[in-house]
Amino acid sequence: MNEKKLFLWMLGISTFLRFFLAKIVPITGDEAYFIIWAKHLNYGYYEHPPMIGWVMWLFSFFGNDIFIFRIFPLIVIPLIAIIMVKVLSDIDKNKAFLCGSVFLLSPVSILNVLSVNDVPLILFTFLSGIFFYRAIKTERIFDAMICGFFAGCAFLSKYFAVLLVFSLIVFCLFSRNRRVWKLALLSIPFSIPLVMVNIIWNYNNCWLNIMFNLFFRNKDASLKFYSVIIFLIEQIFLMTPYLAIVFFKKKFMFFERRKIDLFWFLFITPLIFFFFISFVKNVGLHWMASFYPFFFLLLIYLQPNILIRALKHNLYLSVFIVVSVLVILLVPVETYKSLKKYPQTVMFLKGKELSEQINLNLDGKIPASTGYTESSIFSYYCKKDFVVFGSESRSGRFYDYITDFNLFDGKDFLIVSLDNKDTEKFSKYFKSITVKTIKINGAEFYLISGNGFIFNNYRQLHLTKIYNLYYHPPRWLPVKRNFFKERYLPEKVVF
Repeated sequence: MNEKKLFLWMLGISTFLRFFLAKIVPITGDEAYFIIWAKHLNYGYYEHPPMIGWVMWLFSFFGNDIFIFRIFPLIVIPLIAIIMVKVLSDIDKNKAFLCGSVFLLSPVSILNVLSVNDVPLILFTFLSGIFFYRAIKTERIFDAMICGFFAGCAFLSKYFAVLLVFSLIVFCLFSRNRRVWKLALLSIPFSIPLVMVNIIWNYNNCWLNIMFNLFFRNKDASLKFYSVIIFLIEQIFLMTPYLAIVFFKKKFMFFERRKIDLFWFLFITPLIFFFFISFVKNVGLHWMASFYPFFFLLLIYLQPNILIRALKHNLYLSVFIVVSVLVILLVPVETYKSLKKYPQTVMFLKGKELSEQINLNLDGKIPASTGYTESSIFSYYCKKDFVVFGSESRSGRFYDYITDFNLFDGKDFLIVSLDNKDTEKFSKYFKSITVKTIKINGAEFYLISGNGFIFNNYRQLHLTKIYNLYYHPPRWLPVKRNFFKERYLPEKVVF
């Protein structure tokens, strides 16, 4: 079988496996949360820049089933593979098809079936890098302009795009080439308008993206060597064990860079950055994912027999991943009963059954839960807009934007909780409170009926605390508006 036919077969096999995973994996908390973003289209959101909200909004015109939203990642990976083959064909056409095949069956591709913000990030990061490569090769200003535009799109997907820019700067420094610097500088004006969208939103919203990503989520940073080991294991998995051995044996492919020097820097620079970050923070498996297509571009300089061997290993690994996911989903839910977070496990695996019970008990009450993940999942399955009640978490605070508790004074709530202690905790916010326990596959869920919501108590005891925790940016940051203060603490607003 020639390399082109092999690539087409791998494209078909990988697409089938990924469609299968996209169909059987229940909706995740982040996906459900981003659907909430899409329902409230805006030019910015709480944790991250808005791109995934915009993408989900576009796909929502075709339906509300989670599989519809997952069509986006199902399209992105084959697109990257096809572009990869096209770019590498100028070096070696046959090996280009092999590199594309290896990429298609890598964990980075096979597991990329969830519609989350890493998907637009991986797409736009890759496109930006490709167009800068084209700009260097062709010396066309247009390619540099498109590179800048896609870099801006990557920035509007996730702040990890900053590492793309940093990697390009490192490459320019090492290249010592005026022409390369000129092309890099020409790309900047075409990313600035997109970056400004996010800066303007932050200026109008307490710099929440910056505060969340730089401060709120890094308060627990401390020296921990076990996270370094985890990071290295993650990278071996993403490269695949066989290619990881090849990569290290060949001294990080340093001597194979040659004509694709740029791609080497676009992969190695973030890898080194995250390696050092792992000494003080747990690095997520997906954090490096957007830079891994550049790793697979580097494989063009490996011998064909190594690429074929890598493809075989990836095929076995892909089947193993899919079978593992299938087993996890098909075994009886009670298998996970010993887990500390068994109720959360049941919520994800049996969300539809749980939501049917919730709907039966709503009786006109305002539906709520104690966390953004729960509210997002229940909103999806119950087809009702849930409120987040009493949460002090730094995550999921977009619900603060779309919920005005002023409007609920005196109203009745049904709060779904996974912790029985919440009944006592919430009693001070209602005139009376009762609780009903329901069981799904042995997991207990508490339906807390709060009658006569006392907004003033909630404002003084909870909302004031939230304001001090999350909506009180440092004085050195200029802020135009503070919606939270205006809505709940107008006496603190200074005009």
